[in-house]
Amino acid sequence: MKHAWLGLIAIGAWSAAATGQDKPPAADGATPPEAAKPEKATPEIRGVEDPRGLIAQTYEAYRRNPDRPVPSPSFAYSDRLRALFDAYDAWQAGHQDLVGSLDFDWWMNAQDWEPVEPRLTETPDGADRRTVTARFSIYGMAVVNHFRFIREGGRWYLDDVVNGDGGQEGWVLSELLRQREE
Repeated sequence: MKHAWLGLIAIGAWSAAATGQDKPPAADGATPPEAAKPEKATPEIRGVEDPRGLIAQTYEAYRRNPDRPVPSPSFAYSDRLRALFDAYDAWQAGHQDLVGSLDFDWWMNAQDWEPVEPRLTETPDGADRRTVTARFSIYGMAVVNHFRFIREGGRWYLDDVVNGDGGQEGWVLSELLRQREE
């Protein structure tokens, strides 16, 4: 009889360990609420392995759905660019009566667009920096967007976008996100 009790205790301990519980299941097999452990949250995968691939996939999504903007790939934004978008969005939410500096789709450099098939080139700018350049024409107008990536922790993050020369003939996304009208 002594061995039977030890066997039952061992089975209860194994069962608790196998189910990740501190206590064995109740007699009816149900897990006591106080013993249930929350599932671990899956960490968000950020950044990309292939900067050129991200740009190609995004423009392909625009080509497939020419009638609506593509969801922002914010998972690929650097912490700096994310913070700029968060601040801009917060400002925009408090100023619904004003048109912000992003009154166009910056991927397309237009408010409306037609399907495009950009020519993409990728240039290393050092060990942890890359620029993917997209060249295309929209409604007969040449568009050149330079997507600037940085590498952190082995992953690539979009850190800024420069349209054209970034000056008189273009814009810089981080600068547009900082502009505030009052």
